[in-house]
Amino acid sequence: MNKKIISHLNNRSIVLVGMMGSGKTTIGKLLAEELKLPFYDSDNEIEKSLGKKINDIFKENGELFFRNEELNFFEKKINQKQVIISSGGGSFVNKEIQKRIKRDCISIWLKASKETLINRLKNKKNRPLLNVENFEDTLSLLLNERNAIYERADLTITIDKLDKVKILQAIIKSLESLK
Repeated sequence: MNKKIISHLNNRSIVLVGMMGSGKTTIGKLLAEELKLPFYDSDNEIEKSLGKKINDIFKENGELFFRNEELNFFEKKINQKQVIISSGGGSFVNKEIQKRIKRDCISIWLKASKETLINRLKNKKNRPLLNVENFEDTLSLLLNERNAIYERADLTITIDKLDKVKILQAIIKSLESLK
């Protein structure tokens, strides 16, 4: 099965896109293990390279600085070798990053409903864009803004009410159907 999927990829990497809390890192690790490819989480890689947590990067340097670091990460990792990447929630919104992903990778949107995301994110303090008083309103605004962009991904997997094994199976099935 892995060889069949790998051949369908035509040496392209896979980038998981979607809202924070949609499970991109968890699923990315499982997918990388299944396909025997290296895995990178763009947020974690940026934290490692700067020696700071994302919250601190946002506070000290601002969102624009962080978005430039994301672009640097994708410029380095795309085309280097075939990998699985879990992108930050805002990565695919960046037109330059999106263009590179669409040109050189297979993008998979892990689509989650507002309710699923609220349940997953309500007690998290490591999400700078959601560390606000009106958490649910801010999440709704981000969803409205980003979903139309995430729809541009090559594949969409709706993750609501699915466990990680079912999500992985749905991704594998979708990848197998690629021409």
